[in-house]
Amino acid sequence: MRMRSRNSNPGILEEHSLSLNDVASMLDLTPQELTSLLRRPYSLMHHQPIDEPFQQRLDELARVLKRLRELRPDPLAAAFHFKNTPIALLQHRTLLEAVRDGDTLSALRYLQSVSGGQNG
Repeated sequence: MRMRSRNSNPGILEEHSLSLNDVASMLDLTPQELTSLLRRPYSLMHHQPIDEPFQQRLDELARVLKRLRELRPDPLAAAFHFKNTPIALLQHRTLLEAVRDGDTLSALRYLQSVSGGQNG
């Protein structure tokens, strides 16, 4: 994992309709890496504006990451966990994969269970 500078604007998670660059920065990814992980060709981003379903997915990513940051305040540690830790309760997917697959509510339920002291 490449380490870049920490997100200098923690309040960015409070905004609505985040840009691709904002969400990629929060996850310590390039926009190209994020679009690839979300299964959307980056080349389309230059020819089409971000459509509503893709914007919704970006917002869901930010929502789950915000909840994770409440449990793990270090932005780099949170981003690493979000992208790299397979979770048994999510069928051994990472939080990023669960959100990518449209399973945001399960990701949020998992984080809620962890905050209550259960193991995932």
